[in-house]
Amino acid sequence: MTETSENLAEKLNQQPAVTLKRSDTLSEVLDIIHVHGEQALVIAPDAPQTISFQDAMPCLHIVEHGDISIRVEGLPDPVKVGANQLALLLQGHAHEVDYGGGGNPAPIAAAMAKSRMPDALQYGTSNTTRCFWGSFSFYGDLAESVLRGVPPVIVISDLKQNPIDWLDMSCQIILDETRSERPGANVMVSRLLDLMLVQILRRWAKEAETAPGWLASATDERISRATTAIHENVAHNWDIEALAHLCGMSRSSFVAQFEKVMKQAPGAYLRELRLAKAAQLLRYSGATIETISEQVGYTSKEAFSRAFRKRFETSPSAWRSVQ
Repeated sequence: MTETSENLAEKLNQQPAVTLKRSDTLSEVLDIIHVHGEQALVIAPDAPQTISFQDAMPCLHIVEHGDISIRVEGLPDPVKVGANQLALLLQGHAHEVDYGGGGNPAPIAAAMAKSRMPDALQYGTSNTTRCFWGSFSFYGDLAESVLRGVPPVIVISDLKQNPIDWLDMSCQIILDETRSERPGANVMVSRLLDLMLVQILRRWAKEAETAPGWLASATDERISRATTAIHENVAHNWDIEALAHLCGMSRSSFVAQFEKVMKQAPGAYLRELRLAKAAQLLRYSGATIETISEQVGYTSKEAFSRAFRKRFETSPSAWRSVQ
């Protein structure tokens, strides 16, 4: 039996937290950069219009009807996105979107201010050009490192013939929750936007010709065994032979394939992950620096501090004090 969005929203609100024993690269990355869903809006201008989106706002645009043109600072040409397609801007570049050919410009904040309607959170009433917009926030310092290599604009097509699971219903529930102002609505919106992002990244990983290593590994069954093992136990004293054995490969074949998929050597990947996890623990836990250094696989506090300073250009204690 098909559930209504209201019933599903109620169940999601009541769901207890579930702890999964098994880690995976995508989950770890999203945890490290602390994805947080922020705002959502249906944008359907009554006349051609341009809306500007400020810098440092990762977001997505899902086109239901019509087409849009996205102009990103630093890109020579606009990116065209048509009906049943979506665009994901993970790095939060400032951009402008032309709806229905463009027209009078307005900031997204102004559109949000005018969007409260009786039946939906929507800017405009047109069915000629109609899009869903949702924004995210990431934990900046780590996000910049983790998202390095992600294209400024990711376009995913064929949403009608090959839909992304739960995408349409998630959009509807998000808008319902945002409009209703029921208790827990902010948490609902954030979690559903997070869910949408995971589903979109999964699709992109399958279709992209090139993707950053943390996502590309999911498409290579053998290399994903190594990255999953590393993420499950980042403190372990991993060596090339052990990782190659997990993948059922020779040492030389493993190193070559790992570098091809991940765009870096196994040791460099492990080192970056350890330091990213350490930065996360410094920010979100009360553990001592010595304890954190052990948790991420360093044999001494001094060695950890040297590596951390080299990576983040500051000491662990200074990092913690300014976060």
